[in-house]
Amino acid sequence: MTTIEDFLGATGLHPVPEALASAAQGKSHGLAHIRRPQSVDLVANAGLRTMIDLVETPRDPKRGPLFVSYYTADTPYEALATRLKASLDRLGLEHRIEPISSLGSWVANTGLKSAFIERVWQESDRPICWVDADAEMLRQPWFVHDNPFDIAIVRRQGWYELSGFVYLNKTPATGRLVQRWAQLCRENPHVWDQVLMTLARYETARDHALNSLFLPDGIFRFPRPVLRDLRDRLFYYPRKKKMRPFVDQKQASRTLKSFMDKSGKRDNERGSNDLSPEFMTALSTYDFTRAFTADSIFRT
Repeated sequence: MTTIEDFLGATGLHPVPEALASAAQGKSHGLAHIRRPQSVDLVANAGLRTMIDLVETPRDPKRGPLFVSYYTADTPYEALATRLKASLDRLGLEHRIEPISSLGSWVANTGLKSAFIERVWQESDRPICWVDADAEMLRQPWFVHDNPFDIAIVRRQGWYELSGFVYLNKTPATGRLVQRWAQLCRENPHVWDQVLMTLARYETARDHALNSLFLPDGIFRFPRPVLRDLRDRLFYYPRKKKMRPFVDQKQASRTLKSFMDKSGKRDNERGSNDLSPEFMTALSTYDFTRAFTADSIFRT
């Protein structure tokens, strides 16, 4: 198994105070966090070119995860999941994509994600990688092959974590995180799953060693005009001014949410944009001294 140091290559790990000071002076971003509850946490910062080199590095495809997803049966997501499956087959990536029954609400349906992931993680004898059903894999995601981290997740602004693509290693620390995430989703069906995933990761890291890799959102291709794709291919990707995406994230939920919400929007739905400044600051500064709850992470 590749070590974290070997995986990161020339990107060094530094104590949190030093890493935060370095990030404040330049254009580097948090790439990895090594949680050491009884010592000083370590952080790896990296600029865009370094991140591109890391995700582009070929790794052993025989040590890849099982790609997993589900879709709500008898909805437009079924056709989208078929396209996801075809993209995984094209790249030779083993997968498990299952149908489920809709609960009648988009938020409630996304909450099923953690329960599904908990089940397939327990049943799998190797790491898994969740991909939203409304996505397609564009090319080989080398960064989840032979990956030694407990979790790899897309993160923006040092706190905004996206659950559309999540790598979960087969480690005890990951098991605690997955179990807690599923429990939080059962207890808080009105809260977005990705928010509760962030809280589960925070709670797990507060008391246990947890190694997190923070992927840039450049791994996603979000919906945009064709001319922008052409511009990026011609001018930005060759010069490493932008990351060439790995996942075509269609964001179908933005157009299908009303279709899924048979009973309309719930007044108490909570999402990432509702998080409190205190929780965002704790995440971005790697401060695990706070005892946040599913209620206290939001603005009052």
